[in-house]
Amino acid sequence: MKELSGDLLDQLKKCKNLPTLPKAAMRIIDVAQRPEIDMGMVADAVSADPAIAAKVMRIANSALYARRRESTNLRQALITLGLNATLTLALSFTLVNKLRQDPVKGFDFNEFWKRSILAGSWARILASEVELVGAEEVFLVSLLQDIGMLAIDRVAPQVYADISPFSMDHNRLAQHETNVIEANHCEVGAWLMRDWHMPEVLVEVVANSHDCSAANVDEKIRDLVKITALSGLLADSCANASGASSMTAVARHAAEQLNIQPARLSELYDMLMEQIPEAESVFEMDLMEEEEIQSLMETAHETLLIRNLNVFSQAAELVERAESLQSENKALKKANRVDQLTGAYNRRHFEDALNEEFEFAAKHGSTLSMIFVDIDLFKETNDTYGHLAGDKVLQRVATLLKDTVRGTDIVARYGGDEFVIILPGTNMDRTALVAGRIVNDARALSIETDAGEKIDITLSLGTATQDTENNFKSAAGLIRAADSALYDSKRKGRDCHTAYDARAVA
Repeated sequence: MKELSGDLLDQLKKCKNLPTLPKAAMRIIDVAQRPEIDMGMVADAVSADPAIAAKVMRIANSALYARRRESTNLRQALITLGLNATLTLALSFTLVNKLRQDPVKGFDFNEFWKRSILAGSWARILASEVELVGAEEVFLVSLLQDIGMLAIDRVAPQVYADISPFSMDHNRLAQHETNVIEANHCEVGAWLMRDWHMPEVLVEVVANSHDCSAANVDEKIRDLVKITALSGLLADSCANASGASSMTAVARHAAEQLNIQPARLSELYDMLMEQIPEAESVFEMDLMEEEEIQSLMETAHETLLIRNLNVFSQAAELVERAESLQSENKALKKANRVDQLTGAYNRRHFEDALNEEFEFAAKHGSTLSMIFVDIDLFKETNDTYGHLAGDKVLQRVATLLKDTVRGTDIVARYGGDEFVIILPGTNMDRTALVAGRIVNDARALSIETDAGEKIDITLSLGTATQDTENNFKSAAGLIRAADSALYDSKRKGRDCHTAYDARAVA
């Protein structure tokens, strides 16, 4: 990364009104950079600012993370988003809220943030499209890729006094900045983010954020730089009237650098338009008028689908092969955590999730319940009606369990005819209600064999809850307790549920 000149560096270090980090952002950065990070640490950092916590919950419940059940508290939002995504989104909201309060001198502040938020939104879409891990990190760095302009405005407001930087090509803008202060806003932005103690990866991406080819960066961050650079160009195509004229060049970059063909890029414009209302709401800013959106959509569809489709499309067999490989890759990823027969999670995913939930509950004193589910007389069903009929029973039971619990709960096939359910934040009484509903609903299920025979289904359940009365030493102890309660249900004659109670056992 290029070093700043001595004079400019002195000006930046001496400047009293440079953009600064609020305390909430400093806490989030500190947590994010710790080698050992858990849900409790993230919850503490985010909940320190109630307004930011509310925005994180809103995003978790938005179309970006569509779930069957609404996240009603920050803990559920953390489960939906994940630890890193939550921290990154919270940092994004904190920085934007703070920096938008600071005065500027040389350029249109609203246009700056309009372009920044559009770039961040585009980056998240592109990261998802190419399946890049860490979509929220891409969102943050793209949101901040031009942050150096705010610093330049503080130390040298004359740089933007007589120009319209957001209607200029970024190469021309960078050259203008270099002519005046011997550095461009990418270089200054990288210095500022390093001064904020941001992760070095993000610093490097900002420093190279307008290099679409990413030819001079480490291979490990090349895709991150490509997406960030393209997000800025795509934001320009949306943010100002002249941007649409550059759509052909933008499409070329998308095809060459990320293998996103014009027809697909046109669909991504549609996707962005669907997300704009949510972005406007959480950032409390109007990004585009309805007429602008309609005009942009017409231009994108015409330019990308009609005029340039043949120019950028690859041979049909290559495209078909790429799509086939992508589908195979997604299928393999899903196979690693989902039971293929029932669509429930597999045992490995269950054990990982239970260990994480158990650690969280133990640290924060919250409740955690699990249910062991066994299909009554399943071996007899297989022996009498065959394994195909048995498979139908397993599939129907898995569907019943997933439809009964919340979206934040976890249903997994433990093995054979046994299923397990993790219910975070659920006490013993509530767990009993869920178990009772499952037992009752199962009685209404029936499977018809290929020969027309009817198979009735009943379930035996065992429940266990980690709370003040039942304080297990490990997740394995919670499993053993639920398993013990399950066998109590079987001894009672099956078709019922039983709760483990340490006091009764003692």
